Amino acid sequence: MHRSMPKFLFISIVCSIIVTCGFCQCAFSNETSLRESVVKIYITGQRPDYSMPWQSGQPGSGSGSGFIIEKRRIITNAHVVSDVRFLQVQKDGDAQRYPAKVAFIGHDCDLAVLTVEDETFFEGTRPIKFSDRLPDLNNEVTVLGYPTGGSRLSLTKGVVSRIDYSVYSHSGADQHLVLQVDAAINPGNSGGPILFNSKVVALAFQGLMFADNIGYGIPVSVIKHFLDDIADGKYDGYPELGASYIETTNPALCRDLGLPPNKTGIVLYYLDPFGSATGYLHPRDVLLSIDGYKIESDGTVTLGGNNVLFAELLERKQCGESIVFKVWRANSEVEVKVPLRISNDPFAYRNVYDKLPEYYIFAGLVFSPLNRECLRAAARHSGENNVHQLTYFSQYAKIDNLIKNSDEFIVLIKQLPHPVNTYIQSFLYGIVTEVNAVHIRNLADLKKAMSKPLNGFHVIRFAGMDDSIILDAAIAEKSNEIILSRYGVPSQEFFDKKQ
Repeated sequence: MHRSMPKFLFISIVCSIIVTCGFCQCAFSNETSLRESVVKIYITGQRPDYSMPWQSGQPGSGSGSGFIIEKRRIITNAHVVSDVRFLQVQKDGDAQRYPAKVAFIGHDCDLAVLTVEDETFFEGTRPIKFSDRLPDLNNEVTVLGYPTGGSRLSLTKGVVSRIDYSVYSHSGADQHLVLQVDAAINPGNSGGPILFNSKVVALAFQGLMFADNIGYGIPVSVIKHFLDDIADGKYDGYPELGASYIETTNPALCRDLGLPPNKTGIVLYYLDPFGSATGYLHPRDVLLSIDGYKIESDGTVTLGGNNVLFAELLERKQCGESIVFKVWRANSEVEVKVPLRISNDPFAYRNVYDKLPEYYIFAGLVFSPLNRECLRAAARHSGENNVHQLTYFSQYAKIDNLIKNSDEFIVLIKQLPHPVNTYIQSFLYGIVTEVNAVHIRNLADLKKAMSKPLNGFHVIRFAGMDDSIILDAAIAEKSNEIILSRYGVPSQEFFDKKQ
């Protein structure tokens, strides 16, 4: 479920708890089984360059942690193996590294499952089991993995200090339950298990910047949701309710809604057009309960003796299932069943991984769809007026109904200078709305419109601008190959046919 980003910054580094004590006997009764079930992951990755989308950046190497689970699989973080080009795994005390591959990856929950074809890798190992419940606050947990500072397995201890919702920094947009551990943070331990009573209660994944001894684990409920999701051979992700709400703690607001004093809940004020709630719930609906659990005026429910955000009940659902709300609507109580569908929202700007950027180049003008990576590349040129418009569109286009008749927003991200395209500096990072009198819904529309000039000219219009780019069609057509060759661009376009 999408929620707003809290005002603190996360970094995708790993939780490692540093102590000087000896081996933790509660983790496993057999040290050999423990050491061989937690693996070190070696990766070589390569990220695309979204400012020049026809080329990739420099390859880089890194490492992380993972552990063996049932069906001879390894679970780790998505951020450990994103954009991977070469992947190997190694058991503690074994000199051999084994080739591995990513079988499933969930960027919204920062989890991935790896497989190893060589079955000898699993000899002498056993799957680590998951707990059926989370530990209580102040319970001591054991963290295992391969943080920086050595090549051997690290086994350390810490205390559970909080169970809460927080942003998963890998996607930059999604929030799920987190297990906060009062501990130091070291890179390299991402994907390692956090154990309580010899079973996994969480998987180490990120830390809070500029704060001492705060580390986070992905709780077992999120891990099990991921594993249940991929059981059918594909990953659908979390269903999105797509409903923004405010608390009903203000008496005047409750009177305006006609909400009786004996009822509590939260009032909806916006429904995302791509969310599951659209068509079932409405603005000014007050959600009184969810699947039989009473919703308090601050949006929490009592679950397992703890007060948690009502979204936790949504988090436990898979796409294709339904959830039932009791709703206060027009001064009466009604029951609403909401089917939870797969979210395919092109205007949800998460961090992008494992995809090559789409682009189309014409007359040295480079066009690409707006996404979070495009925004990040444009931010390096914050002095350009249109960069601020991109930020606005990424955050408010749906709310302000600017997505009508659009599948995506197309941005002029770069100019490859040539006499045919001079004087276009003020249009850089502008959002294309029309080409040759054709409305542009997507990148394919732009390419098609470029084949039909108007009276010998190409006319490109942009959102919020009265002026247009005007190109001589004949000269522009002749310049394409010359410009591509001069700037070493291997192809005029790339469209991801799988999307």
